[in-house]
Amino acid sequence: MYAGINGAFSGKVGTVNGYLWNGIPVMRANPKKRTGPLSDKQLQQHAKFALMTKFLKPLVSFTNQTFETESIRVTGFNKAYSYNVKNAIAGIHTEPQIDYKMVKVGRGDLPGAQMPFVKSFVAGELTVTWTDNSGSGLARDTDQLFVAVFNEELNDWTCHLSLASRAATTASLQAPKFINKIMHVYLGFLSANGKNTSDSQYLGEVAEILTNIK
Repeated sequence: MYAGINGAFSGKVGTVNGYLWNGIPVMRANPKKRTGPLSDKQLQQHAKFALMTKFLKPLVSFTNQTFETESIRVTGFNKAYSYNVKNAIAGIHTEPQIDYKMVKVGRGDLPGAQMPFVKSFVAGELTVTWTDNSGSGLARDTDQLFVAVFNEELNDWTCHLSLASRAATTASLQAPKFINKIMHVYLGFLSANGKNTSDSQYLGEVAEILTNIK
């Protein structure tokens, strides 16, 4: 649906197409019909987009909260998708792969965790620790820790938007579906009102969840 000079319309009208996006009437040019096969560069782009869509799709609701956005026309997930397509894919000229250390599941101006550390002391559970840096810039003791954990084998995530306050300096995340799996761990902070977020930090691979550690 698009609000044209004669009122809102939806569907094709001439060379444009009207539709409703996030409650906003917009229009775009009708796509041109392809007259030949895709080039190698286009195939690479399609492969990148497909890979990142599969990777981030489970985090739509999560990244809508953890990626700050001032524009009503761009969702947090769209910003997350765009950022990670540009920065977190390796092997562009071969088979594209996720570059986990470059992935961001949150972005913003809020200070991140100071000296974060993750370990598994009990199978099916991750323990995260950090140093309280409340009072540094915008950091407040009421900021809420968000954690996202990814397993490549299952292509699945476990995440939490409000695991503990910044002042708590420790938190535990249950991840029973990842027992005997290697995990990629990301964390950051959201302000208590949800309006500010930090850049996520990558804590690396965690495999100690394989068994209980004595």
